[in-house]
Amino acid sequence: SFRIMDVTQPKPAYQRPPWPAAVAALLAYAALALSSRAFVPIIGLVVALSASYAVSVRFQNETLTKWTLRLVVMSAAVTGYLFSAVKDENAFVDVRYLYSFALLAAAELMLQFWRREPTGGARAPFTVFLSAMVFLVGCSTVEEASGYLLYLAPLFFLFFTLALPGFRQRAGGLGALKYAFLPVLAVLVLGGLTRAGVTRYKSELNMIGSQALSSRRLSPSMGMSGQPILGSSFTLRDSLTRVLRIEHPGTDFYLRGMTFDTYSGRTWGPGLDQRTFLNLPHQAALPGPKARYERLDDSLGLLFMPLHSAAITPEQTHPLEWAARTNGPLRTPPTDTTSLIYDVTEGSGGILEVSPNAEERARDLTVPPDIDPRVLKKAHEVADSQQAPGGKITAIVRFLQTNNAYSLTVDPGAGEPISNFILQRKAAHCEYFASAAVIMLRAAGVPTRYVSGYYAHESGGKDALLVRQRDAHAWAESWVTGSGWVTVDATPGGGRPDAQAGAIPFYWQAWERVQDSLGAVRTWVLTANWFQKGAVFLLLVSGLLIPQVYRYLRGRRAQIAGFRYSSSDTALALLSVRFETLLARRGAPVPETRTWPEHLRDAAFEDSALKRFVQDYSAARFGPPPSPTDIQHLDQTLHTLEKKS
Repeated sequence: SFRIMDVTQPKPAYQRPPWPAAVAALLAYAALALSSRAFVPIIGLVVALSASYAVSVRFQNETLTKWTLRLVVMSAAVTGYLFSAVKDENAFVDVRYLYSFALLAAAELMLQFWRREPTGGARAPFTVFLSAMVFLVGCSTVEEASGYLLYLAPLFFLFFTLALPGFRQRAGGLGALKYAFLPVLAVLVLGGLTRAGVTRYKSELNMIGSQALSSRRLSPSMGMSGQPILGSSFTLRDSLTRVLRIEHPGTDFYLRGMTFDTYSGRTWGPGLDQRTFLNLPHQAALPGPKARYERLDDSLGLLFMPLHSAAITPEQTHPLEWAARTNGPLRTPPTDTTSLIYDVTEGSGGILEVSPNAEERARDLTVPPDIDPRVLKKAHEVADSQQAPGGKITAIVRFLQTNNAYSLTVDPGAGEPISNFILQRKAAHCEYFASAAVIMLRAAGVPTRYVSGYYAHESGGKDALLVRQRDAHAWAESWVTGSGWVTVDATPGGGRPDAQAGAIPFYWQAWERVQDSLGAVRTWVLTANWFQKGAVFLLLVSGLLIPQVYRYLRGRRAQIAGFRYSSSDTALALLSVRFETLLARRGAPVPETRTWPEHLRDAAFEDSALKRFVQDYSAARFGPPPSPTDIQHLDQTLHTLEKKS
């Protein structure tokens, strides 16, 4: 039989982390709470960490227990924050992700105080790193109300430093302490200098940011340019962010957002902030096929749809606003950033197709005075041979696509950019092609306006399309008597979003699947009734507790039996199974009535390595307890024999 050993060994001594470490952690929590406003989850973490000094119960550092607690605590902390967090539309970066990451670190920091770790365990490097990281994220604010940092920072450094000597013995001496202290100190110093620099030069940085934004007039309520300015690049195609999902799309893939009829000094207007919006009366749903649009980006305030849309019907009676005097756009109020789904019935007679009045028609025929006269002459040369507006449109589109190549970047040069684009045959992006088409068609007598929106092309599953920010596009719309407004896209086919779009990286697709899963969970939590939530909660708790109960009962049975196999016995048993499997593969399975030496003699094995393994195994099995080196030697010998079989 295998050797046995007593399991009633003294448990290793447990020591709590030094109390200055707890104070430093609580100060880090305070900084994070004041900057993120995640008061509810952080108060829970504070109570749990403080309770670790009043309660002696600790969890064992076992894989199942450890990851079960992490799952529950981290999920509760991040979920409690995200349900009440609101995106700052004026921020360059969505800080909700930063604070969620910091809350994960804060939850892990609390769990470190509940671990049963023996004296000498290497807890110090990880614990002090987590404290420093949580505090550093808590300092990521430049608001005037951040004066509390002047008091929290010195206190944190004081207790952080006092905690390090208390960790010294457990962390394995000065060596481990050095690796924990120096990198954390460097990070904190760098973070402090960065924050001081941002605070000192805040006005200068704000000015630079304002200038950068004004160059493109990016509107946080749109997700795209609120007032196009002809520049050197079309930066709206730089992002893979998903903005729309369309189920049962129709045949028109040009999703119209805004129209512009006034051109002056490289700029199309009027801008979004220059338009007057009125409440749009609720439209009754019309019979016929409908495309369902789902807004995937909270920052997308406009409603995008094909030009020929007979009716727009939002779900849950979302209020809509319409800038009637400027032919749009259609949007949800700026304060309404909730999930939006709306149905679009394609057909004629919708609000996007209203015929221009005399004033609007005059604007749609106006050629700015700074346009080079040679451009007007070229427009007449190209279009005058055609009598009908449709023929003029076709001729000018063909001319632009033949005369100019597509490029995401362009040097506009000195002077008027549209004139330079046409006369110097420059390669440029879609904004230039759309602008040139508008000017040349106006010169040819066709009322035309500039349009910005998206070109839908990417499959979003069965009978669905997915629209990303990179699908932003610019084109023109012309008024043709008898036909109404028609879409005019002068950009060469190779410059449309469907031709420019590359493959989505696998890591981005994986991140989107994670986002979709979290979104589905959040939607279910918000819509499920209390009975459903309670049932799922009970199932979750049961699933987490059953393995723990089984582990506990199994341990109790082992204690009652009074023994357990040693690790060397287990290793020898595994080697025994492998050796008999080896002999079976060689066509000589071992009978239950024979020992290995007898079987090797009867089977007439000539392999000396087999006999040497049996001798070494017998010495380890029936002699003094084998050392780890002996077990390793047997394993290597058996591995060599297995490779020969």
